Amino acid sequence: MGDKGRGGRLDWLPLAWKPGLSLRRHADGRVIGRFLSAHLTSLYQPIIEIASDRVIGSEAFVRCHNADEVGLSPWNLFSLVADDDTLVGLDRLCRTLHVLNNPEPIEHDALLFLNVHGRLLPAVAEDHGHAFRRVLMALDRPSANIVIETPTAACADPKLLAFVLSNYRLNGFKVGANVASARDLESVLREVRPNFVKIDSRTFSKTDEAHNFVALAAAEGVRTIFTRVEQQDFILGMCDAPGVWLQGHAVAETFGPSSTVAVQAHG
Repeated sequence: MGDKGRGGRLDWLPLAWKPGLSLRRHADGRVIGRFLSAHLTSLYQPIIEIASDRVIGSEAFVRCHNADEVGLSPWNLFSLVADDDTLVGLDRLCRTLHVLNNPEPIEHDALLFLNVHGRLLPAVAEDHGHAFRRVLMALDRPSANIVIETPTAACADPKLLAFVLSNYRLNGFKVGANVASARDLESVLREVRPNFVKIDSRTFSKTDEAHNFVALAAAEGVRTIFTRVEQQDFILGMCDAPGVWLQGHAVAETFGPSSTVAVQAHG
């Protein structure tokens, strides 16, 4: 994919970036985002299917640095944005950055999980999924390999969550919802059936509780992904749970380290 425009910039992308938002490709091939004075880069964490020990995809995370290479909190950066239009632009810029930096998948069906900020949900326009689909079309990336993932806070308004996820799904994306409990899951399932539901593995003190959660989601055709898997014991305890995917430091240590792209930005 060749860059269009001078200086390796990516201004050809079909997005109306707000002032202070930009993407450019560094000489070493990395794509770096910029929001005001912050440099944005990508980090990926693998997600594995426990039954087959197969890496099925990864979740992308944004990392921020200032001009002096000092790390910044991404959430603090988002909290500085006061108006909805700029928030939507920054959120979409981060997702575009992750797609551009994502290594070509070894398998054609590898999934890339992309987060949307919680404040994005009430701020987006009616056909918000179409705007990001246009980006993927320009990059020649299939939307079916992208999973749009919402945070746990989105469960507070299941109807709004359903609206947002349904529109992304209509535009060819897969969708996932983070939940904090089985009660949250039940509330979400009354409004929408996401492809995936994610929950912190540390929520469950007993393996039986985790298995019951999996069964509740599976009964509605929803696949469970346990996140923040820090203990090998949890991996062993879920080996006989059908269709379960895992993510976390213990998973990365066992099945390969997180893939870091552009951990250091240059001006």
